[in-house]
Formats: sequence, C-alpha cells, structure tokens
Amino acid sequence: LHLSGVPGKPPLLIPGALASDAVGVVGAFAVLVGLVQRARGGGGQHLDVSALEALAQMNTWGIANASDTLNRGSLPPTVRSGDSPMYPTVDCADGKVRLVVISPGQWRALWEWMGSPEAFADEYWTGFFNRLMNLDVINPLYDEHWASLDMVEGCREAQRRGIVATPLLSPADILADQHFASRDTFLRTEVASGAGGVPVSGSVVSGLWEMGGRRVGHRTRAPELGEHTPEFTGPRFSFASSLGDLPSGPADALPLAGLRVADFGHGGVGVECSRILAEYGADAVKVESQAYPDFIRIVLGGDMTPSFASSSRNKRCLGLDLKHPSAASVLEHLVDWADVVVENNSTGTMDRLGIGWEALQAQKPSLVMLSSQLMGSRGLQADWSGYGPTIQTAGGLSWLWAFDDGEGPPGSNAIHPDHLAGRICAVGALAAVIGRDRGAPGVHVEVAQVEAMMATLADLFLAEDLAPGSVRPRGNDSPEGAPWGVYQCAGDEEWAVVCVRDDDDWAGLRRAMGNPEWARDPAYDVFAGRDLARRILDDRISEWTSGLAPGEVQDRCQAEGVPAGRLMRTVDQLADPHLAARAFLAEIDQPGLTGTTTFEGSCFTGSAMGRPRQEPAPLLGEHTRDFCVEDLGMDADRVEALLESGALEQYQPSE
Repeated sequence: LHLSGVPGKPPLLIPGALASDAVGVVGAFAVLVGLVQRARGGGGQHLDVSALEALAQMNTWGIANASDTLNRGSLPPTVRSGDSPMYPTVDCADGKVRLVVISPGQWRALWEWMGSPEAFADEYWTGFFNRLMNLDVINPLYDEHWASLDMVEGCREAQRRGIVATPLLSPADILADQHFASRDTFLRTEVASGAGGVPVSGSVVSGLWEMGGRRVGHRTRAPELGEHTPEFTGPRFSFASSLGDLPSGPADALPLAGLRVADFGHGGVGVECSRILAEYGADAVKVESQAYPDFIRIVLGGDMTPSFASSSRNKRCLGLDLKHPSAASVLEHLVDWADVVVENNSTGTMDRLGIGWEALQAQKPSLVMLSSQLMGSRGLQADWSGYGPTIQTAGGLSWLWAFDDGEGPPGSNAIHPDHLAGRICAVGALAAVIGRDRGAPGVHVEVAQVEAMMATLADLFLAEDLAPGSVRPRGNDSPEGAPWGVYQCAGDEEWAVVCVRDDDDWAGLRRAMGNPEWARDPAYDVFAGRDLARRILDDRISEWTSGLAPGEVQDRCQAEGVPAGRLMRTVDQLADPHLAARAFLAEIDQPGLTGTTTFEGSCFTGSAMGRPRQEPAPLLGEHTRDFCVEDLGMDADRVEALLESGALEQYQPSE
C-alpha cells in the first residue's frame, strides 16, 4: 500500500479481493501438502496459515529488496510515485497501453517501428539504464508514436514485433474481449436463485487451471442459506472420528521430500512455483545458461539480485545451454529424473526446444508438467509476452486501481500477479502429483497468468455483467462498508486503514474515537446514512487520526473489534515484532549479496512437519557437475566432455 498511488492523495487500496484470495490459494496449497504427508503415514495435523504473511510474500520481493538496500547503506523508497518509469502507461487513440521495453532486442524492434529515428540510432540507447536516465526525451518519443494507434490493434502489432505492450482494459472491455472469448475464460451460468426461484445467470471466471486441456474450476453456483442441510442430517453422516486418534508424523519431516522438480522458469511465476515446492522438501533444480540466464538474476547488471535470491532459494542450478546441439542427451536424463517440469516461457518455446508436453509425455508418461504463459497457451493472443505489470492492464486491474476523478490510473508498479500466479501454479502441480500417486496418469497443467489475476476481481466482472456500467474505479471506497479508507495520521506520510463493515463496527469506531458529538447523528447508525455521507465521515475521521500515530489508531480500533491497521513499509516489516515472533523473517547469507539478507519466509506451518527450508539461491551452474554425475547417473567423462563443448556450464568463481 505504501507505494500505491500518487503524492498528494492518500495511498490507494488495491481493488478486488487480493488478500483473502491470496490466503485462500496458500491455504489450498497447505492442505495439499498436508494430504501428501498424511498419505505417507504422517497422520493428521493442524495447519497454521497467515493472511498477513501470504500477502507479504507477494509484495514484489519487498522485504528482500529492502534488506539488501539497507545492507548497502541506502534507504528503500518509502513514498508512492504512481506509474513506474520502467513500465510507462502511454496514451493512444482510444485508450491507454502499458509499454515495457527492457532488453536490447525489444528496444531495437520499437526503434524500427517508430521509423528508425536517427537521433536514437546509437548503440547507447540499447542500454536499459541509459534509457531510464533519459526519460525526459524517451517518453515523448513513445507518446508521439502511440498517439494515432488503436489500443488493442496497436498492442497486437507491437507483440507481433516482439515488443511488450498491453491494453488498459476495463471489466466491460474484458467481458467483450475476443481473446478471452476464444479461451472460454468466462462461463455464463446460474449464479443465484432469484425471486420466486427463477435462476439468475451471469458471467463467472470458468477456472484457473487447465489439466489435460480441460478447465478445472467452476462447478456449481453458490448455495442458498441452509440449502443442503437435509443432506448433512441423514444416516450416512458420522462424526465419530477424532483427530486426536490420528498418528503424528516425525517432527522434522518435510512432506515433499523426494519430489523432483526440473525448473525451466524465469522471472516471477515458474520460479516461485518451484521455490514453494522446494520450501517443503522438493528437490528443485533450476536450468540456466550464460547465454539465457533468468533475467531477474542479471537485471541489475551482476549475477545475483535480492529478487532472484528470493525466488530461487532452496534450489540447485544446472548450467545447460538448451540450444546447444548436445543438450538433448542431458535433457533426456533430466526428464527421466524429474517428477515435475515447471516452465513459464513464451508460448511454443518448449516445443521448439524439443521438450514440449507431447515429447515429455512420450518419454515419461507419469510426468507432471506445469506451464504458465501471460495470456495462456491458446487463444487469439496466446503468443503475447509480458511481465507482472502488463498483467495488471490486460486483466482489468490497472483500470480499476484509481480514484474516481478521471485522472487516470495511478495504480502501482507491483508485480504481485506474478507471485499469485506462481502459487496457483504450485496448487495445480501438487494436485496433479497427488492424482498421479492415486493412479491417474501424468498431466499437463496450465495456468494463464492474466486469468489468475482476474480471479481476484471475479465478483466485479460478475457485477458488471449483471448491471453494465456499474463497475468503476472507487478509490478507497468499498461497497462492503462505510466509512472505509486510508486516513492520514500524525507525522510525515503516516497512514492507517479503517474499515467499518456494519453497524456494530460503527458503534465500535465511535467508542474508539471517544464518542464525539458529530458521530452521534442517528443518520449514521445505518449503512445507508453512512454511505451517503462518505466524504463527510472521511473528513471527520481524518481529523481524529491526524493527532495520533498509526499504531494508536490501529490499536484503539482493534480494541473495539473494528478492522484497522497501520500502514507498514517494508522497513517496518523488517522490525515488526509480530512477524519476528512467528519466525516469518528468514535470514540467509546469500552469495553475491552484501551481508545477511532477510527474506519473506513461509506463510504456513504444520504441527507435524518440520520448519520449511530457507537456504541460499544457487549461483549459475553451481551444481552442474555433481548433479549430472550423482543424480542423473551420467558418465563422469561424458560430463567433462559436455562441459568442454559448452553444452554444460559449471560455475567459475571470479578471480
């Protein structure tokens, strides 16, 4: 929240249901991990899942980056700045697009599309940081180029040229979008039982996973109150069993020990999926090469970043040039070794390398493959590429993440959609492994990253479908209650969030504020009155909070049962006693970084499982030789020959 929005306005709450959806996804993964352990004889156990920690894990590697910045003697950014200069939102003829130009190839393609202007022909401009330092001349160039282009068609042409650009779509745009129609992203179905029992139909997100080419997700509408009570009172139901009778597993057990994961991921999705599996015992091996490293590893110019270290903790690294003619023999051994293959490359990349699903299944029918692409692997725009911020625009979030004043979406440069999609991938992969262990064949699991993010807005898509034009940017207001928002506190850029859900919360907030006379107006005792007076109430509450520290506002409200929280920056999280007491903050001596770095730890624990692993991320090719000989069973002389040829790569420390 502290980096969301623009100066001069309060920090901007994210639309939708990210926090509750995130903990729901992590909770589902926790249950699957517990089921694996139980199937191995570990018995039942209590799983403790933290919503706060689940959300903190998705904050763009914020804790790790803040820790590293402090270790290097600087301060992390603490004030929101709207759109990131790395991912500018540019006006076009009929809307806006988000443009991401990072690599030299992306820049050259855009330069040629812009007519190869001579002033930018020098090789100097291919450097990302050089362009970043010259935004005052680069951004007007972008503005001029896009001014006459249509939003969607312009993005299609950009993507055809290898340039990452995505349209800023509203929920209404998305419901009518050709790509999502081609993927059957939405299912029009009964969503409720209306007046007189007449079904109400609407558009729902049809499912987050595709397993073997079939959607897995929506099954039935939400139930009416008490609708299934008779089914739970018949003689077939028994509640005689007791969790206390179940055997306990060993206290140091990691449930996924023995699961082997070959990680071909990069960036934030596939690598997060395999890292989470590794956290609970899986042996994850990351595949990289000097020619094609994970771009997050090298984005700052070196060979290690806090972001990469966070996403690739607990893994080993196999240095393998996938385009080398001799790579195939190593890949054959790797596939035989693996239980799960994870990848989030551009659509078609794995097929071109000879390790697409059909080839892998033919070699090892029991294999589970997890794939995740920006827009999905099929559909009108399946070949589009992008990053976390581009998912926000294509999935409707950026359009909604704004104040209702027409000034455009300030939003945030957070890439939480990547982290959320990574966890949804982990759920799909582990579910497929459990299915395989129960006798099903191996399966290809696919997750469209944009649909993972759209699921956090699913109720808004349904609302827009049921009442066209009703969904709009709301700023910090919420239909779930009033007053509801981010309120300034004593000090510079200090804020607290207060959410009044119902009349009882309002009574509690009045008590927390000392029952001021203005709050005794009977009109405010009911939601309708408070809803009409939102701006008045916001001003009054701000008068109260402005004299208190954020923690005082939080504590006074919480003491009365009112949801409230102080705005915490990443530096505050590093010193937070609650997170420390839960052992959420993981300290690791990471090679390539300065000092001991603090990372986001695991957000769930089990009463019968050991503490999740927290080990350093590997250097590129660090484990190549030992892994090939000891784990893949390759002949040592053959490995040396492949190292000599350049097919395999072994980490060489710099002198």
